[in-house]
Amino acid sequence: MTNEAQSRFRPAAPAREDRLRPIWRLFFGEMSRNALVGWPKFAFERDYWFRRVITLRTHLISDPEAIGRVLLDNAANYPKPPLVKRMLRNLTGEGLLTSDGEPWREQRRLMAPVFTPGAVAHFMPLFVEAAKATADRWTPGRIDVAAETTRTTAQVISRALFSDEPSLTSAQASEHMHAALAAVGEYRLGVLIGMPWLDRSPIARRGEIGRKFILARLTEFVARRQADPDPPLDFMTRLLQAFGEGRSPAAAAKLALDNAVTFYIAGHETTANALAWSLYLMSQDQAVQDRAAAEARAAFAAGGGPEEVVARLPYLRMVLEEAMRLYPPVVRIDRVALAEDELCGHRIRKGDMVSIRPWVLHRHTRLWEEPDLFNPENFSPQAKAGRNRFQYLPFGAGPRVCIGAQFAQAEAALILSCWLARFQFAPVLDHEVFPTADVAIRPRGGLPLMVSLRETDLIAAA
Repeated sequence: MTNEAQSRFRPAAPAREDRLRPIWRLFFGEMSRNALVGWPKFAFERDYWFRRVITLRTHLISDPEAIGRVLLDNAANYPKPPLVKRMLRNLTGEGLLTSDGEPWREQRRLMAPVFTPGAVAHFMPLFVEAAKATADRWTPGRIDVAAETTRTTAQVISRALFSDEPSLTSAQASEHMHAALAAVGEYRLGVLIGMPWLDRSPIARRGEIGRKFILARLTEFVARRQADPDPPLDFMTRLLQAFGEGRSPAAAAKLALDNAVTFYIAGHETTANALAWSLYLMSQDQAVQDRAAAEARAAFAAGGGPEEVVARLPYLRMVLEEAMRLYPPVVRIDRVALAEDELCGHRIRKGDMVSIRPWVLHRHTRLWEEPDLFNPENFSPQAKAGRNRFQYLPFGAGPRVCIGAQFAQAEAALILSCWLARFQFAPVLDHEVFPTADVAIRPRGGLPLMVSLRETDLIAAA
């Protein structure tokens, strides 16, 4: 390790095991609740390893060439597994996350105009307004940035998707959403074998309550929106218009609702976590934070609208990309083989599961230099130019790459730039940061940081 590497920050992560834990541990204890716990050291060193989960043959791959074959070159042979669909469908219905084949292609085509660069630019002022509203509440002292980032991104997605529908923007709605997500991400035996009624864990019970709450509020909201003769032009209206062509109002409402749940979760959760982890990492490396803050202040001082500002933030984007490398938005990417294939020199049988874990891939010793250290230079133009595109998967890859990736990246960059231009962030000494993952990686027990004002405020009057 070089002297420069020795000075870099090593972010919080669960300890790695010397050997593979017994399979039953997946269903009991912390491994069933936290997808980051229990990984053996060899997983971060090998391109391939095999594990049988009850009757399910699972191939775990970290080789970029093999990943490219699964997600792009031979993607038609690798749809999402029925197990994954079962886990998600109870919450997200038949939307983009769970559909395949022609239904998926049609939904993707109809929704593509909602996420064009021009459409994303239309919402950029919302990102800045939400960031400023949060910053205006802050006073110097201790702040839980995990809670604050969630609140801020909830405001953004509620305005973009629902035009500030109060029943979906309350703290109660946020709590129910987190409960539903935790239940989806818990590794439960009943779900695995297709008998979810066997699951009676507290997480499963709270998740079911949360799921019913969110779906009931969304169903009521969609019905009101369909009856509105002059609806606002937000995501929900655009979804209803897109799905209304050639469908009954009930069918259009169902598809719009299913996809609204997906966007609500993604917009409310993944961007919030990327922001929180970025602030945590920069709080531990003041040189990186100061450079990003100076860039943000210069970007705002140069004038122009949000589109111009976000284009002036190359280093801040490097920080965000590094945060998503260390704490990826996607916890797992699973596919099932429809026909026999070969990956990493190993036979893949029909019906076998192929699993890609960004947590492992992004910290793999063969793919990254000092992979467990915080280093935004991993995403300099020079570093990215020599990298296989399938070794970094914050939003997936191939035909099923996240449709909202541009929205999320612009949102995160603008919100973070607003805060860095105005505040300085430092760690607290009495809180241990620890990541936990169900369907997203979030800090367990929140993420308190010390916040102080910078010398001059360029954002308050912007």
